[in-house]
Amino acid sequence: MDDYGAVMSTAELIERVRALPPRERQKILSAVLTFEEAETARPHPRTKRLAWPDVEVRAKRIFGDRVLPNLVLAGREQSTF
Repeated sequence: MDDYGAVMSTAELIERVRALPPRERQKILSAVLTFEEAETARPHPRTKRLAWPDVEVRAKRIFGDRVLPNLVLAGREQSTF
């Protein structure tokens, strides 16, 4: 028998399973099915919602009630097209 670390293709694995006696084949198939059932039964972890910062509150804390000029609009008014 080969080492446990040997790499085997799926076709080789199927051929080796077919060569087994029916009782051993049934054990392998039931183990695979229980493995798949356990994978599908496990609930997906829920992701946490991100708490985005409140930009308006932060700007009010930094700048207070001051109204800042819109420099983009001022630049457009000064440029000639």
